[in-house]
Amino acid sequence: MKRLAGSSDMNALRDFNVLLPVDDLALAEEMLPVATGLIGNSSRVNLIGMTQVPPNTALSEATRNAQRLRGELDKLAGENPAIERLAGSLVSHDPWQDIKEMIDRRRDDQDLLLLPWQAETRYFQTGFEPVLNDPPCNIVLVQPAVHPRDIKRILLPVRGGPFASLSLHIAVRLARASDAEITLLRVLPSDDDPMSQLLREGFAGLSDTFPQITTELQTVGEAGPAIMRELKDHQAVILGASAVAEGPTLGPVASLILQRKDITALIVRTKEPFRLPLAPARQPELPVLVRVEKWFAENTFHSREFSDVGRLIDLKRKQGLRISLGLPAYNEEASIGEVIRTMKSRLMDDAPLLDEIVLVDSNSTDLTRKIAAGLGVMPYVHQETLSRLGSFRGKGEALWKSLYLLKGDLILWMDTDIINPHPRLVYGIVGPLLIDQQIQYVKGFFQGPASSNGEAMVSGGARVTELLARPMINLFFPELSGVVQPLAGIYGGRRAALEQMPFYSGHGVEIGLLLDLLDKFGLKAIAQVDLEEVKHRSRDVQSLSKISFAILQVFAHHLRQRGLIDPQAAIERTMKLLRVEEERFYLEEVDVREQRRPPMIEVKEYRGGRRPRLPRL
Repeated sequence: MKRLAGSSDMNALRDFNVLLPVDDLALAEEMLPVATGLIGNSSRVNLIGMTQVPPNTALSEATRNAQRLRGELDKLAGENPAIERLAGSLVSHDPWQDIKEMIDRRRDDQDLLLLPWQAETRYFQTGFEPVLNDPPCNIVLVQPAVHPRDIKRILLPVRGGPFASLSLHIAVRLARASDAEITLLRVLPSDDDPMSQLLREGFAGLSDTFPQITTELQTVGEAGPAIMRELKDHQAVILGASAVAEGPTLGPVASLILQRKDITALIVRTKEPFRLPLAPARQPELPVLVRVEKWFAENTFHSREFSDVGRLIDLKRKQGLRISLGLPAYNEEASIGEVIRTMKSRLMDDAPLLDEIVLVDSNSTDLTRKIAAGLGVMPYVHQETLSRLGSFRGKGEALWKSLYLLKGDLILWMDTDIINPHPRLVYGIVGPLLIDQQIQYVKGFFQGPASSNGEAMVSGGARVTELLARPMINLFFPELSGVVQPLAGIYGGRRAALEQMPFYSGHGVEIGLLLDLLDKFGLKAIAQVDLEEVKHRSRDVQSLSKISFAILQVFAHHLRQRGLIDPQAAIERTMKLLRVEEERFYLEEVDVREQRRPPMIEVKEYRGGRRPRLPRL
């Protein structure tokens, strides 16, 4: 005789990871009592923050709302160890599609998606039919009319459908959490129907395994009248969704119960199809503008979201990570001391977020290295590191070699000419890496000091960004057009990603990393953080031409890779700078050559784990 669907695992209570999408704090608080009641000791409720944007509104306008929601959910999760906010916050015109893609990426058989009944008007423009017909994982639709603490009896009707086993496990979980009893109602088609015999056998003796089942009833014929009759003595009911190939996914009984305000209803649907589905149509790719707007709204953070350093330390320890801060420097004696004192005292001595701070010096001629050593930070000279490979001038060379020097799993870099250092410059970058495993690289952005009229002053670097980098990005690499400051010097990432990246030796290093990370990991792997005000020491504006020339070389290389520039075309590596002395004009030829270092993972010394030799001061 054919076995009852799901009967093979009736006696082993399932463990669920509950996924709960919410768009505001009130909805989260309403749904959480049911959600926490469905998990076991080793599983969690994962909150998914969702911000739905009207169809004709730019997604980026929801950035602040997404940040606010993340903060509210983090606070809610911090109050209960069984709750955590799933990484990221979805911002979308079509949230359901994003939820499906997130669940597909997880590929976790324990996932149980909890959807509030009112979500039909909140998330889904087309109703629940597509959702329940093609679920990405097991689904429970909830109308939480009665709080679990007030549930004393749970009605579990079973008719032999494909969702009976899942319904049983959910009923037992909820009964345990509520200290409630279960009434098992077997609905038999007829006395002589083969399904009736299966129901008698498949759902017999379950009270021996699950003592929460205290009453077993049996009826023959239509299920609706029997279910509605028994509801008067129960505060919750677990029903399977319709399993017919055609017609509504919610039967008439479930639809009626969901309208009631005196009973908590849970409608269950398994991921396994009840019919062979057609091959899914490929989703058309979103236009670039929509992708950028969506990324901006979901992957733009504010440093204040991560100001709870203790929480970050807990996440770091749970994930078994080490965090390193590398400080590239050349003649920074005026500012390096304050940068090190601030980060070392606040984020190593007071709160151990950082595991090490290392100075990567470009052979300074001032007291930069001695100041660092005096403050307990090891200074290395990049020209003397990996000497077998030679050395090039430039910040990018120092950053590349710092991967060999630093020990951390997360690598952070910070400019050392900052005159107002603050711990947020570190915890702001670390935060997204700790909360979202998908994020590989985080860029900081910030405002300069305010001028006398209250507007932020534009630095030389910002001029290069706005006059060169952003126009080039928008023209040839539009997916990165939402990056506020692609050339900013405060950023970090996962070693596992950074060691796969080539590094440009000079001022092209920042834009080079962005372009290569985009090619390797995609836009979702990149995030950015508002670090508020950052003040740099003033720089010679005359150097901006050389910086721009170096950055243009990086763009040219990537355009060649994409076939947009003839690979045989010669690209000049020297620059003719116009000089003026009194009334004399002349050209000075300067070598501004961006060298491209290979990924560090390809370097023999790095793979062999050799320790760098001690530096000289």
